Amino acid sequence: MSQTAILAAILAEREARWNMRREFASEHGQAVLSLTLNIPGADKNPAGSAEAFASLQQSLRHRIEQSCGHTGCILAEEERAGVDGPCWVAAVNLDPLALKALCVAVEEEHPLGRLADADVLDAQGQPVNRADIGHEARRCFLCETPASLCRRQGKHSPEQIVEYVRELLEHARCDGDC
Repeated sequence: MSQTAILAAILAEREARWNMRREFASEHGQAVLSLTLNIPGADKNPAGSAEAFASLQQSLRHRIEQSCGHTGCILAEEERAGVDGPCWVAAVNLDPLALKALCVAVEEEHPLGRLADADVLDAQGQPVNRADIGHEARRCFLCETPASLCRRQGKHSPEQIVEYVRELLEHARCDGDC
């Protein structure tokens, strides 16, 4: 598959995922969580990505259940896997700001949290951002600069970033026993 075809497939999957999240919000009238992996480059399914995704998903489920007080907080869910990597979308019976706070906690505290991209929509399908809960933007993989600024400035080579992510994925694949 050519780079152009891969990019087109990734963009099509992202659009389908966006539509699915909005449909979940509309159908269930609840906050919607979407978990994907933040993997740079064209290969969104490198070795270790399935293990990293499963670990992050389990951590989010656990925090949701703890916050909710029972296991019935997730009203509906769907998992997908494709050229854009694994994805989990869930309608969650929690306040969207509280759900976003749980997601940020996993992104910041889990050993693989930097790989997590946990987006939240409110019941009307509007995104809930880190700023909405008083958090700063995500940091770069390699330094303390906001990721979006670091990317625009080209502070790190793509090879440096890919190597960092590869090391995180290796940790996930070995479950810390390497």
